[in-house]
Amino acid sequence: MKSKIILFALSATLLLTGCKVQTAQQYENEQEEEAKKVVVLNDEEQKKAKEKEETKETAQDDKGSVTKEVAATSENDTTTSTNSSVSTVEKSTSTPSQTQKPKAKKETTTSNNTSKEQPTKTEKPVKKDEPKKETTVTKKPETTTSIPKPSTPKPSTPEKPVEKPAKKEYATITIGMRTLLNPDHYELLPKNLQSEKYVPASGVLLNNAKIEIKEGDTAWDAISKLRSKYGIYINYEKNPMYGIYIIGINHINEKQAGSLSGWMYTVNGVKAPVGVGNYELEDGDRIELQYTTNGGTDLGW
Repeated sequence: MKSKIILFALSATLLLTGCKVQTAQQYENEQEEEAKKVVVLNDEEQKKAKEKEETKETAQDDKGSVTKEVAATSENDTTTSTNSSVSTVEKSTSTPSQTQKPKAKKETTTSNNTSKEQPTKTEKPVKKDEPKKETTVTKKPETTTSIPKPSTPKPSTPEKPVEKPAKKEYATITIGMRTLLNPDHYELLPKNLQSEKYVPASGVLLNNAKIEIKEGDTAWDAISKLRSKYGIYINYEKNPMYGIYIIGINHINEKQAGSLSGWMYTVNGVKAPVGVGNYELEDGDRIELQYTTNGGTDLGW
């Protein structure tokens, strides 16, 4: 029994000598050193957090709002880590009987855990739905090539030339018997012709009568129209020498007022060299028929 007590005493002394018994002063000194280490670690963590914030702000200028939220969360994490470290220090000071070494290991592990920041998820920018561009497909107009049918040419009918109305031509005719107004010549006429019906008091039977003519008409063609237009009687005959020879007009015939009496004519005041049937007229010609009693000397021809 004594031997057991001795052995127990020896083992107790060995345990006391093997384990270093800390004094109260040593314990306080160790606590202060641990607190300094925690503060140093907190300062380093804050510096690293600030550096990360600066790099994030420069890298993500377009996402300012996202980086500020991340910085705020990191600051909250550091504050919680400091609070946890302080609480651990307070616990260690309140329990002097516990040894410091295992506690120091726990503190380092907590500080290491706080220093390792959780990776912040960078939010991807939300892409705005761009309005879809409508692609308009323009259809090309379908070109249908139609082969023209050969047209059968119609027989062209020659157009008739439009004939312009020919300009109308005229000639004027005057019939007079002024020489019969002389009483000596008038008394030579037959008694039945001594009347104004046959010999007008003015000595003019027709004055500048307008007769239409055409190209190639002769003086006789114009004179012969007096019969149908004015009802004037004309006595004539065809002579081989003169062609048409006028014997009498309005029943006053040749040789009724003397042996040299009869009818003579002029064109434009000039005695014609040919008979009335051979003289071709022109537009505007003036024909004058006069009765003579002396072969034209009384007329001045």
